[in-house]
Parts: sequence; C-alpha cells; structure tokens
Amino acid sequence: MAASLLPPGSTALERGLEAATTRAGEVPIPLDRLWNPDTCPAELLPWLAWGLSVDRWESSWSEPRKRAAIRTSIADHRIKGTPASIDAVLASFDALLHVVEWFEASPRQRPHTFEVVLPIGAEGGARAGAAFAEAVVRDVTRTKPARSHFTFVQQLRAQASVYLVGAARAAGFVRLDAAARHDPSPRWADYLQTEEGEPITDEAGALLEGAPA
Repeated sequence: MAASLLPPGSTALERGLEAATTRAGEVPIPLDRLWNPDTCPAELLPWLAWGLSVDRWESSWSEPRKRAAIRTSIADHRIKGTPASIDAVLASFDALLHVVEWFEASPRQRPHTFEVVLPIGAEGGARAGAAFAEAVVRDVTRTKPARSHFTFVQQLRAQASVYLVGAARAAGFVRLDAAARHDPSPRWADYLQTEEGEPITDEAGALLEGAPA
C-alpha cells in the first residue's frame, strides 16, 4: 500500500476512507474496451452513447444499431448543421424521406426554409402517425442550421397524384392543409409494398427495392 498523504492528526474515519479509495483505484478498468463501441459491454452502451453525445438514441433499437449510432457520433457532430446532417437523420428513419429546399419549391418559399417530405400509402400506416412525425421533427430540429425553419409534409399517394395530408409544425401545433399537388417522382414505385401500400422493410429497417421494370 502506498504511503499515506494524510497528516498525523487525521481521524480514523479519514484514514478508513483513504484506504477504501486506494483499493478502488487498484481495481483494473479496461478503458480501451469501455470506450470502444465495438467492445463495450451491451449493458453499458447507453452510458457510452451519453459520453459521446449521441443525439438520437432509442432503447428499442437492436444492439448492432446502437453500436453503429455510437460509432458514427463524432463524424455526425462534425457535419451538424449542414444539409448532409439532415439527410443522414432522414435516412435513419425512412429511405423515402427527402428535403425540398426553399429554392426548389414551386412557387419558391422564403429563404432559409425547407420541407421534409414523406410519401405515404393510401392506407397510411404507422409511418403516417403522429408519433413518427414528432420523432422526425425532433431529430431534424436538433441537427438543422439554427437560422433555418422547416415544415414536415406527409404526402398521400392515390391515383398517381400526391395530396398534402400532414403539414406544418410550428410553436407546438400541427396545421392541416387540404392543398393537393402532383409529384411524378418514381421513388414510391421503386420499393416493394404491402397490400395497404406501405413499403416493406427488412429486419434492419431498410426498404426493400422491387425488381427493375
């Protein structure tokens, strides 16, 4: 045991605390494994995610997905506030989510605004629900540039047209808009779908593409 650093007049309690903390300091701690997302024990992953400031974390995720979120955290923070960071957030939710910048809209919108657009099937499904929309809005808000404002849009595909069914979220409320607009984009048709018109995903949550026409 190392020599005591306490003065001669120390109490028995102080000496006991010194002895206890000295023994605790001798316990081997494999820091290289604990701070590695690939070797950290599964039960400690939430604490590692907190230590590396992972922005999005869901306890329901699979262990491989949790490790992947931790592994990319530093790289994600390097691009935070850029269009690439928003694209990465959207891709983690759904491959059909995409951004329409203010200068791409018709008519043009106000500068420093954009839309986050999600096509949904005729029957809606979980992806059309409020919980999914709130999660997307929350995480896009975390990573977008501070000066930018956005609208989350859910587009209903029916008879080759797209109808705006979910809309702007501002100051904590949702506004429904009955406007309709046509979108010839083939994105929806590129994926396998259920009878309800929702895209089919694999176990990892990735959308399954259909055979080329």
